Amino acid sequence: MTQFIRTASAWILMIALIVVVIAANSVYTIHTLNELAAVEGRIFTTNKVIDSINALHVAVLRTESGQRGFLLSDDPAYLEDYEKTLNEVNQLIDQVEENAIKSDYDEQSERIEQLIYLAKQKLNELIKTVELAREDKHRKALAIFNSQIGLDLYDQFETLFNDIAEEERRLQSQHVAALVKLRTDSVNNLIISAATTGLLIIGMFFLLRLNIRETINHRRELEHHNMVLESRVEERTVELKVYSEELARSNRELEDFAFVASHDLQEPLRKIRAFGNRLSTGYQDVLDERGQDFLARMLNAAERMSMLISDLLAFSRVTTRGKDFADTDLNEVVSAVLDDLEIPIEETHAKITVDTLPVMRADPSQMNQLFLNLFSNALKFRLPDITPHISLRCVRVDNTEAKKQNLLPGLDWIKLTLQDNGIGFDQTFAEKIFAPFQRLHGRSEYKGTGIGLAVCRRIVERHNGVISAHSEPGNGARFDFYLPLNGQPFDNVRQQGVIQDAE
Repeated sequence: MTQFIRTASAWILMIALIVVVIAANSVYTIHTLNELAAVEGRIFTTNKVIDSINALHVAVLRTESGQRGFLLSDDPAYLEDYEKTLNEVNQLIDQVEENAIKSDYDEQSERIEQLIYLAKQKLNELIKTVELAREDKHRKALAIFNSQIGLDLYDQFETLFNDIAEEERRLQSQHVAALVKLRTDSVNNLIISAATTGLLIIGMFFLLRLNIRETINHRRELEHHNMVLESRVEERTVELKVYSEELARSNRELEDFAFVASHDLQEPLRKIRAFGNRLSTGYQDVLDERGQDFLARMLNAAERMSMLISDLLAFSRVTTRGKDFADTDLNEVVSAVLDDLEIPIEETHAKITVDTLPVMRADPSQMNQLFLNLFSNALKFRLPDITPHISLRCVRVDNTEAKKQNLLPGLDWIKLTLQDNGIGFDQTFAEKIFAPFQRLHGRSEYKGTGIGLAVCRRIVERHNGVISAHSEPGNGARFDFYLPLNGQPFDNVRQQGVIQDAE
């Protein structure tokens, strides 16, 4: 175990180193790419600045050349290039302004703005002289032309243009140097990454070899343990076979006992009831009032005893005499149950609503018994002078609800809810009512042995489902039970599992 821990720790450390190296390389690579993109962007910006101010400079010169030719020769042909250039100047100025905004250097941006201002002043001076000449004011136009105003503006413009161009070229040199440095750093990083990767591969090879050696040792130990376990499994298999045979024998004895209870115990009770009925009808005049009371009590006790035996048999036969599951239409089952309860339904004027129910894999007879017990109880435990309202609702159960209810996975579940408006019960007795022979009311109030709901729970559990009760005194009762549409008998599954484990 200690060696395994050491090996696991070494692998964890190696994986951590690999992750750190990969993460560091990734971060550095991303940083380098970002720097490259930024430097390239700056170089592109400087190129655009230089191109745009050069274009503006040429435009100013061409405009001035057209102006000079027109003023000196009075030939309108010189104005063609002049006007064409003026039409392009505004676009050139916009480009220069846009590049000034993109520049990362405030001083350079201020210079470019000043250059634009001088260009506009120079162009206005040129336009003014040309317009005066067109208006036949040649003398005034030549006076402005021969003055130092235009020359001063151009000298300032050219000086500022040279400063900007020189600064942009200097910035270009810096950016190119940064590119060279990034290239050198990238090569160094590649060398370091290659060396680190080589060391990691050597380390992984060493750990892999160590792991193979330990795996061989563990395999030998496992083979030894498997031999020991196989011998123990063989011993356990023999024991399980014995237990399985004992369980089968015990089940047969229980079935034999159930047969004896149904036949041999019922026979004396039938005689007691028969002779009691004869005494009640044939010797009624002979018996005094006290004797007749004793006889009536004896007959009632015999009848209760017979009902108890019958209910006990029904309870025990839920699993021992259960039939194989088949496709069962619950609509037909409930319809048959309501037909059987036609008389009490008519007597109580009960109103019953039932949802459309699905077809499921189930024991049809037990489904009939389940719904018969639930509907019978809803009709029995009703409030006096109040029409019973009974509803049976059905909804599909999603995976979230199935997990919440701890239902078996891999099955299609439905939730059935039977609600009534009867006398109800205290919620503290919600589990007690499902125990055999548990009654919440006296025999004089409501007939029965108190085993009906116990049979219901056993039927639901045989179908791999769960059932619960919810109520308040005077507010009716609600029974929720979850059933799988594609299940199989729970006891059969359990017995098959025992047999398979034994084999």
